[in-house]
Amino acid sequence: MSANQLSSKAISALKSMIGKPVPAIYGREVHAEPLRSSASLPKGAIWLGTGTNFVTFETEHKTSKGDQDYHLLNIARSDMPFDLPFNVRSGAIGPCSLIELSMPGTELSSIDVIQMTAELDDVVVYDHALTLRFDDETAITIGTEHDSILGALIVRKGETQANDPEFEKLETRITLK
Repeated sequence: MSANQLSSKAISALKSMIGKPVPAIYGREVHAEPLRSSASLPKGAIWLGTGTNFVTFETEHKTSKGDQDYHLLNIARSDMPFDLPFNVRSGAIGPCSLIELSMPGTELSSIDVIQMTAELDDVVVYDHALTLRFDDETAITIGTEHDSILGALIVRKGETQANDPEFEKLETRITLK
């Protein structure tokens, strides 16, 4: 594993979501970005629907030798959704905001780990995004911003897209099923 790839703990956390309903990602501050057809949040948690069983998502800012800003995905299993209030008895999370990821009754069937190669004054290669694929054939991407200091998770419908295809190349590094 490279330092710019998801850890084995992160891969294990992602695999724990497959075959389950994954209706929403919860966060303290969700920002709608209509012009970009996306929403963003600083960090988020997906509840796996039973007890204190969450997968948490946040980013870690890095700067390359050539001064490219990029953000690594930090993903982990947790018994709490970061700093969000959670009532174990009722399953209530909040107050918070959420981004709906799938329709009720759908299950997550696979996750593509998308690697970016960005070449400006130097080359940066890292796990940049996740494409969540559901059994109703819809897809949602959770990714980071490249060459930006915005340390947010970006959520958008569909496949991962490069902001600047001239210097950004995306490819599926691994598919988790």
